[in-house]
Amino acid sequence: MKKKHLFGWLAAAVTTGVLAMGTAAAQTPLKMAYALSEDSHYGAGAAAFVEAMADNEDFVIEQFPNSALGGEREVIEGLQLGTVDVALVSTGAILNFVPETGVFDIPFLFRDLEHARNVLDSDIGAGMLEEFPKHGLVALAWGEQGFRHLTNSKRAVETPEDIKGLKIRITENPIHLEAFRELGVLATPMAWPEVATALQQGTIDGQENPLSVIVSTKMWQLQDYLSLTGHVYAPALILI
Repeated sequence: MKKKHLFGWLAAAVTTGVLAMGTAAAQTPLKMAYALSEDSHYGAGAAAFVEAMADNEDFVIEQFPNSALGGEREVIEGLQLGTVDVALVSTGAILNFVPETGVFDIPFLFRDLEHARNVLDSDIGAGMLEEFPKHGLVALAWGEQGFRHLTNSKRAVETPEDIKGLKIRITENPIHLEAFRELGVLATPMAWPEVATALQQGTIDGQENPLSVIVSTKMWQLQDYLSLTGHVYAPALILI
């Protein structure tokens, strides 16, 4: 997304939020959680966040990559409870906490990246961020993962017919669940930390994610087929 989202007002927003917690909390290290490794696009985003906060002497950011503090649903719950301070998350599980965001999960809603970015950078995207405080969360900015694509270990998927009967891991998102079931997929909601083991054991045939996730997790070591379906655009969020 545009750099102004991450660097223009990010420091002011976080500083305001932290100071509101009181002096004791401001001097406590802030736990920042995300699902992927420090070498991933999440890690790059986390590093940029830390850099943006470097001049603030009141607190320090501690990174917890690789789902060290739990899957995204657990991390978001941790934000609401105060056991997690900052999180870089996908929107996969957000619908369960901020139902209004579900509109962005409709398959084939956006034509391309430019279309998606223009919407999220507009008053529509800004208005959606304002819904989060109503649910015990503060959304600082939209980030980007890209369009979601399909991988599996059974067969090439070139038409809608090819996907029928495949057992595919999806995010814990009811809109995604309904969409895949309409295509005849045995859709299996599953937290991300469980996916690699499920693929290795054959519990599921495949999964769907943006290329940024597929590459950073070396999904080719577990899956034989990649289909560029682009079925859902996947933004990311920085939450406190």
